[in-house]
Formats: sequence, C-alpha cells, structure tokens
Amino acid sequence: MYLLDANIYLNFYDRYYKVQFFPSFWNKLPSILNSKVIIPDVVISENYQSSFLSEWLKQNYLKEIINHKDYVADWGSVLNYISESDVYSDGALMGDKGWAHERIADPWIIAIAKAENLTVVTSETSNVSLNSKNPSKNPKIPDVCKELEVRCIDMNTFFEEVNLMI
Repeated sequence: MYLLDANIYLNFYDRYYKVQFFPSFWNKLPSILNSKVIIPDVVISENYQSSFLSEWLKQNYLKEIINHKDYVADWGSVLNYISESDVYSDGALMGDKGWAHERIADPWIIAIAKAENLTVVTSETSNVSLNSKNPSKNPKIPDVCKELEVRCIDMNTFFEEVNLMI
C-alpha cells in the first residue's frame, strides 16, 4: 500500500496529467487509488491551490479519508528525530515551512507511513549535501524516510509497481 505526497497529486492534476489531455490516466486512477492508496486529510488540505482534487476524490475515492490527527504520537516521533538530528537546524521545525507546523503534510505522511507500513511516494529528492557542519532548515521526505526506515519511491516507480499504462 502507498501514501502519496501532496506534490504527487499536484503533478497529476496540474503539472503532467491534466484531465483534458490525459483522460485515460484519470479513468484508470480511481481503481489504483481505491485498491492501493491510503489518503490522509492533511494531504488533501495541502493541495489548496485548486478545488479540483478534493472534488474529484469525493466522486472517485471510495475509501475513507484518514484523519492525520490519529497519528499524533507518530508525528511527534518524526519531529523528535528532526529535533535531535545534527543535520537539521532549528528552522527545520520552526521556520515558515517548519515541520512542527501542523498544516505541513510531510511529517504526517512519514508518521502515517511508518505506523501503517506504507510506501511513501514523493517528487522530492534527497539533499545530497546534508551534513552536520551546515545543518539544513529544509528536511526532505526521502532523507527522513531513509533514517526512519520508511520505504520511499518516486512517481514513476509507483506507476511501474501499480502497472499503470496509458
């Protein structure tokens, strides 16, 4: 089972697979989401740029949207890792886009995936220059997943694993 980062949905509806150009993608997507994907509410709310996704999901996603707050202890563990790691600065938690802000989906995604043994799918890439001499204020999902032993893949690997062909 998979948990898709908000940027994957943004890729779907805004960047790469616009409904008017890729109707076959959108016809196949409900089956994949309903059989292989868990969707937390925090991911939907992070896609505030367009109401398209929430409306489309209401019509096509038949499973329950999970409440991210049910995983608050797991979220705390992710934040604790960031706080204790010497490769992240205080800004990683407390900056404008710091992970301690409840509205930021990234730590919730990792927390839920770890608790439920899910694979995270994201467009983010690892920070190759992550080090303790110059701590980062921008944690990246793949880096934190690796440290917390959560499987993390990119969009095309997801497509390959779910056998999506359009």
